[in-house]
Amino acid sequence: MDIHFCHYYEGDGLPPSNRFCRTCPQGNLACNALWDLVIALSVSNGGKPVPLPGTRAFLFPNPKNRDIVHLKINVRWGLPKEDFLHFIATNHAQMGRKNDRHKPETSPSMTRQEPYVQAITRLLGGEDIPEIIAVRTIQQTNKT
Repeated sequence: MDIHFCHYYEGDGLPPSNRFCRTCPQGNLACNALWDLVIALSVSNGGKPVPLPGTRAFLFPNPKNRDIVHLKINVRWGLPKEDFLHFIATNHAQMGRKNDRHKPETSPSMTRQEPYVQAITRLLGGEDIPEIIAVRTIQQTNKT
């Protein structure tokens, strides 16, 4: 994961700091609003799974944890908030192994979230929606 993906990120990319977005005190500036759109999308099909165009995957809500939505093809896995926000900043959310944790293209959870995060972004309205622009602005604020 690119530990410089957000100005506010605190950590070294290792657990538990790889999940910092869930507790970031600055989340209310923009990130929480964007994640709320992802959650709303996950429940938008009247309780049925939301198909992700261009993929074989479906999006599901996670009623037990608002920081994770579920994806499913053959098996169900989690898309955590931090993986989506990392993708918004870097355009990367790839799988990694133990020794790949500091590769900038790997997702914070080390799971492959591409091309699913791209499909979710398109369903939300694309990269130019105000919520994504606001998140990118916050992520880049005073970034060194």
